[in-house]
Amino acid sequence: MPYVITKPVMHSGLYSHNQAPVSRHHRKRWMFFLLAIVLAGAAYFNLGSTNFGIAHADTTRNAIRSGLSGLCMDVYHSGIKSGTVIDASSCNGSAAQNWTTTDTSIQQQHTNYCVAANADGSIILNTCSSVPGQVWLREQQGYFNPNTTKCLSASGNGGQLRLASCSNLSGASETWLPDSNAQAPACNGSQGQMVACEAIKQWQAWQAPGSNHEALLTTYTDGTPYEEWCADFVSYVYQQAGYPFTNGSADGWDENDANSVQYMGFTIHAAGSGYVPQAGDVAFFDYPGGHVEIVVSGGSTPSFIYGDSAETDPTTGNGQMKSNTVLEDDSSTPGQVEYYMTPNANT
Repeated sequence: MPYVITKPVMHSGLYSHNQAPVSRHHRKRWMFFLLAIVLAGAAYFNLGSTNFGIAHADTTRNAIRSGLSGLCMDVYHSGIKSGTVIDASSCNGSAAQNWTTTDTSIQQQHTNYCVAANADGSIILNTCSSVPGQVWLREQQGYFNPNTTKCLSASGNGGQLRLASCSNLSGASETWLPDSNAQAPACNGSQGQMVACEAIKQWQAWQAPGSNHEALLTTYTDGTPYEEWCADFVSYVYQQAGYPFTNGSADGWDENDANSVQYMGFTIHAAGSGYVPQAGDVAFFDYPGGHVEIVVSGGSTPSFIYGDSAETDPTTGNGQMKSNTVLEDDSSTPGQVEYYMTPNANT
């Protein structure tokens, strides 16, 4: 926080009745002394010290740069309020281009406003609330919104950001490079927060350019990468978060049966019971054979990460890792959330 220089309290005279008058020479010396303090303080701040949150030091450090040369993520006309359009504009180090990224959000630095995908597909600033439109997962070097299953994109000449299919993540228009390293924070917090953080880490590992999906599947499934692996993924993430299952199917932690996950010490909440899902919960879907997904951002419309054996990964011939906000699937093999499982001390 910057220093605030306050005016000294001024009395009716320069001296009391019991003091001798101050000479003009001493007054000049006193005024020069005050001026020197002010100038020294100004020089110190202009050096860009970070000790007090000086704007000069913060402005460029937390820019999010577009893959399109010279453009940065920007609040249009610096209108930092709900509903303002987010655009790509020439990088200028202004406060409108200062961002804080977490594993699930893009926040205007030093404010309570986040980047949101609006209902009409526009990208705007809105009060941070973890609603589905504000959830952004890192996918390769882009930003993926699970609610729309689309990615953040800029146009070649700048202007308003938009959502686009994630088919061009290697292209400049869908590349976003934060100056800060906040994209892979250390996992901490409650048990559920730890679990959600670890799930997001695996998502980032899976989506990284050149990622070896075969090796990841072998790790998740404890050496049998060609089985259906949604339950394996859940048990692996819980193990990595520091809460391994004590009676899994193999090695004391690995659980490869979605129906059996409910017996791993969770508190169960039926869907529609009024329970609001939290990060780290496991959602059980009533597909044939059962299916489980990890909640990474809670609320009435939670965001999930999961192993999907129904969609073939071209590099392995097995399933894909997916993220979305689907609560009820009306595909050829329909399924919907039957209940949420909340971790507790026994999980």
